[in-house]
Amino acid sequence: MSLDDNTRGRQAVILSSVFSALAIFTVLLRLYTRLFVIRCPGVEDYFISIALVCSIGLTICIGIQTQYGMGLHIWDLQPADSLHSLKAFYASLIVYYLSLGFTKVSILLQYRRVFSTKKFQIACWAIMVVVMIYAFWTVLSSIFGCKPIQAFWTLKHPFKCLNQATVWFFNGAMNILTDLAIIVLPMPVIRKLNLPRRQKQALVGIFAIGGFVCLVSILRLQSLVAISNSSDPTYNNPPAATWSSIEANIGIICSCLPCLRPLVTRYLPAIFSNTSSRSGQSGESKEARRGSRTTFSRRTGEASTTVSTVKSEEMFDLNQFDDRESIIRVVREVHVTVENRLSGVHAREGV
Repeated sequence: MSLDDNTRGRQAVILSSVFSALAIFTVLLRLYTRLFVIRCPGVEDYFISIALVCSIGLTICIGIQTQYGMGLHIWDLQPADSLHSLKAFYASLIVYYLSLGFTKVSILLQYRRVFSTKKFQIACWAIMVVVMIYAFWTVLSSIFGCKPIQAFWTLKHPFKCLNQATVWFFNGAMNILTDLAIIVLPMPVIRKLNLPRRQKQALVGIFAIGGFVCLVSILRLQSLVAISNSSDPTYNNPPAATWSSIEANIGIICSCLPCLRPLVTRYLPAIFSNTSSRSGQSGESKEARRGSRTTFSRRTGEASTTVSTVKSEEMFDLNQFDDRESIIRVVREVHVTVENRLSGVHAREGV
């Protein structure tokens, strides 16, 4: 079936292909950065690669659906075309949910490498369990949504199917909630970091970029309203299919962007050099003002007491975000009293 006569279907294929190409390009840059720039690949890179494969599969399914009539009125299609289109639609649901699940897990695994505090690790694992259960449910509900399975595309009686509208909206709502949880998760830790304001705002922006995925998820949810009770599903499906592909690919792109700074720093150092130097200077000046406060008193022949404030540091490894060691330190003040006596030095530490 020619795409020239199917404007709605052609638009879905073009948009899906463009965003898939962007996702492929971004993942390749990420893998190059991890393997050859910082030489520090992680499990999350494998997960995002699997998510990309599933997203490409989704784009292929959209192309097959369009080839067999998606975007045209259902009464203008031959029964065989409707059958093939529904089979591709069935496969597209599975790879769509797989792509979302692997992307979310990849982001959470990356969080675990960056933030090492115990409370954060526990919260991260808790959200990861929820995401994995949710992903498991979405894939199973897509595969076994009808009994027998082939009833999804044959619609031959007798058969039983889950209420598709209810399942889609529940899955869509859970998808948005888990996205929000992933976005909000690192914010309290970032807020406590001892960083210059500009660096802290930039860091918040990097982790909050996933908010765009939430916006796309909401737009997709709106498109599901049009198709959920439609008597002409092949005609009304292109917007939902397009937003599904855009959502999956935007999620992959957003998860990769924070990992590309080492690459940009190496080949376009001017972008970060001025900001980094100014931020470093302001950070040092602030530490000079906030840093160790020492009072000296010297008395000949007497015991002298020195009271100072030093810092106990908890480190967060951001090595994958820069090509040099980049450590964010959360600083707690530890008061140390040092008493210099004739017989030696006595130190007492307390938090």
